[in-house]
Amino acid sequence: MESKETEVKQRGYYVVCLSAFVLECASTMYISTVGDRSIWMVFFAMIGPFLGLPFVGYIIEAKNWNQRIKLAFFSSIGYGLGAILIYVLNTKQ
Repeated sequence: MESKETEVKQRGYYVVCLSAFVLECASTMYISTVGDRSIWMVFFAMIGPFLGLPFVGYIIEAKNWNQRIKLAFFSSIGYGLGAILIYVLNTKQ
């Protein structure tokens, strides 16, 4: 059985992945609202910093390069999935 500390660290990788996914989707929507000159750009500009909060703590707590590389890997997966989702949604129009 894994220790509580190991379980929390592993959960952190998934939190980083999900946070990066949400951040990528919101960033793309922000860029879209700026291009459309929509007032919604103010909303996305204001929530942007808060969307990154869930994974900032995990990134700061990384003790060695192995953990940092794992965090970067899970972050890239989240950003990639977010970009794929936005791409798929935009090609249906």
